[in-house]
Amino acid sequence: MTFTKEDGLVQRLALLNQEITVYLNHMLASPHINATNYFYLLKLLDYPEITQSKFSTLVKLNQSTITRAINALVKNGYIEKLNSEDKRSALLRLTPLGKKTALSVKEKVGELNRFLLPNQEDGQMIQLLEKIETQLNQLEKNK
Repeated sequence: MTFTKEDGLVQRLALLNQEITVYLNHMLASPHINATNYFYLLKLLDYPEITQSKFSTLVKLNQSTITRAINALVKNGYIEKLNSEDKRSALLRLTPLGKKTALSVKEKVGELNRFLLPNQEDGQMIQLLEKIETQLNQLEKNK
């Protein structure tokens, strides 16, 4: 991948996203786990039992996209849906296979993070990404 002076921030981020997606798909060799759905497992590691509606709010993606991904992960044995107090939303939990896979994914993604940003650079990058996120949220509010 080569950037030119004419490539703006958005174009560079899009190209980097594509490169990272290709690499993650290669790196995550677990059946049915890829760059599109790996972070669902990581979020469920952080929030072990969460309703699907709260999960949707947490990951900030389209509801139908989340439902398709969750249903695929359930079908493949990584997540289970349980009854919750809120009858309108299932409780999501990793299965033993899901937890084992999520821990492996977390380790691999951590290695990639450390490789891409060694030393103290990650703090600076996080600050820049948070600033971009804030700006994008502002755009969304002004629609």
